[in-house]
Amino acid sequence: MDEANLFISSEIMNAPEYPLAESLEVSKVKIAEQKGDSASAYAGLRIPGIVKRIIPIDNATFWEYWWCVPGRLLLPEDVALLQSDYTRVESILTKIVQLWGGRCMSADSSSEVNQWQQVLEFVREHKLNPDVMDVDFLPLTVKANDVQGNVAVEPAHWHIEFFQLEATGGGYKLQEPKIACGCQIWTGKPFIKQLDTGEATIRYDLGISQPLDMTTPPWQAIVGIN
Repeated sequence: MDEANLFISSEIMNAPEYPLAESLEVSKVKIAEQKGDSASAYAGLRIPGIVKRIIPIDNATFWEYWWCVPGRLLLPEDVALLQSDYTRVESILTKIVQLWGGRCMSADSSSEVNQWQQVLEFVREHKLNPDVMDVDFLPLTVKANDVQGNVAVEPAHWHIEFFQLEATGGGYKLQEPKIACGCQIWTGKPFIKQLDTGEATIRYDLGISQPLDMTTPPWQAIVGIN
């Protein structure tokens, strides 16, 4: 690929490496040498609460970010890495929003945006200080409903959610209950089309797509750790 044609610099595509990765590799070796109950072998390990996720921009361009595993305690090292990488992730999302625009949503309102700063303003208006971002990529999805005689189409899009952190037990967790606040960046308009009449209706509430989950945790080989 001609890097000169990329609208996002290739220099910011890669996420920083995890500082505990080397010690985790040593831990996996120790676990393999243990006999008996494997659960007791890794019970004392400080397992990270984040994994590296790979997000597509198009069929040949990808970027990485560190993603919080739902329900897992975040270590102080996890949070430090997320904070240090926040600006890089924002710079990528800024470009994506500038190109496609976005739809900010909360439990009671929505707003069209075309600048990342507008996304942040929307989030703050809803009393949320975004410590952590969760970014999902949802590929093109087409689903037929034979009973109703229509086809639902959701173009490829990104969904961004914002979370606050809460200190707990020597680490951090995502604060609950979560404030409903996010931003969708669509590459096209989702719609339902009636096959008999050809009538199409734009619908942003179809929810037929599933996130494309590509993760590369360096500790993936540790069996039994969820």
